[in-house]
Amino acid sequence: MPSPSLFLLSDETQKGLGFEVALDSGSVVHVCSMDDVPGYQLGESPGSRRGQEFLMGDGGLIPNLGQSQLNLSDTAVGRNIESVFQIAAVTRPLMSVGGICDGGHSITFDAIMAVVHAKDGSEVCRFQR
Repeated sequence: MPSPSLFLLSDETQKGLGFEVALDSGSVVHVCSMDDVPGYQLGESPGSRRGQEFLMGDGGLIPNLGQSQLNLSDTAVGRNIESVFQIAAVTRPLMSVGGICDGGHSITFDAIMAVVHAKDGSEVCRFQR
């Protein structure tokens, strides 16, 4: 489920760059490529320190290069979101359903979209099908 309404906010300009991220029930962490996040710093993560690799759907392995704290904005909901993404050589940014729920949020799904809700029930972001 891609989210065309999410924009990446650069620390330098605070201008929105399109950030089409897919909601993924198979991903255990949020992950994207450094090419997806221009202007953001790559930092070491626990996984990159250990030499951790991600197992891909085809059985291949790709190294965890570190992590980056991203500032996202969902224009459909009018809300900013800060989230840590692991950095690896993936072809599309993924947000982990499990990671979102582990962070205290809930997700509702219907035939049109998935909606992420905060503990207070307010909408955090939407993913169109």
